[in-house]
Amino acid sequence: MNLQDLAYFTHLAESLNFTATAEHFYVSQPSISMALKRLETELDTPLFDRRKTLKKMRLTPAGSMLYKSSKEILTILDQTQQRIQDLQQENVYYGFLPTIGGYFLPKILPKLNRFTKSLKLIEEESSDVMLKLVQQGKVPIAILGHDTPYIMDNKMKQIRLLEQEIALWVSKSHPLAGKEFVTAKEIQEEVLISLSEGYTHQRIFEKWGQSLGIKEPNIVYAKEIKTVQSIAASTQMVAFMSDILLGERTDLVRVPIQKPPKFYVSLIINTEIENNYIQQEFHDAIIDVITKDFL
Repeated sequence: MNLQDLAYFTHLAESLNFTATAEHFYVSQPSISMALKRLETELDTPLFDRRKTLKKMRLTPAGSMLYKSSKEILTILDQTQQRIQDLQQENVYYGFLPTIGGYFLPKILPKLNRFTKSLKLIEEESSDVMLKLVQQGKVPIAILGHDTPYIMDNKMKQIRLLEQEIALWVSKSHPLAGKEFVTAKEIQEEVLISLSEGYTHQRIFEKWGQSLGIKEPNIVYAKEIKTVQSIAASTQMVAFMSDILLGERTDLVRVPIQKPPKFYVSLIINTEIENNYIQQEFHDAIIDVITKDFL
């Protein structure tokens, strides 16, 4: 079976359009038709139902089966080619978030100087997105935040680096700024601002609010932590976030919460990925640094 024919078929199965597939690969439409014919001849079955009574052609049961397998085959091939290239170039991949990375990277990377030339940093704003990338094998190792003590995934090695109580952050002129702590009842009357859906803090806030019976909280969501901080510092809104996200800001006052929720930070490694030797050396080295300096 020709791999190029399989690539043509996979795109055609997704687009259901010969012209679009030909344009995607910069080939003529007859080239796509011939590739499909070769596959159907080799498998001795039609892969598309192209009856004129249909508004649009569709995959046959055999075509659907081949499409599922072809996607897996091409993905594995792409990953293998990338790993061979990484091996030749001695690339090392490491995932991080700007806020959490800004805290940990300056403490870790100086002790891993021998990997500097090989290091490829992969940055994402959301811990949820980064976790998926690691689970999918697109990123082999990363530091991220999470809302439960343990990441329940058998293929993940987890080393917890930090456990913090989330607090409220207000401007220096805010009435809550001088309080020793606040209760759920007091928060009910405030307008809060936190990170939006897809971020760990949003999920923590919802669970925590429900556990304390905070009904229909007045909360505004933002996609950038700097936006959350700036709004809290310049208005009477109250930011909901962990200390590690504060950075170097000095215009916000920390107000502890009664029965606060917790935020966790961990190093996670996908143990099912077949790493090249230098990526594995990087894993071992970073675990050694973390074990000595953080645990």
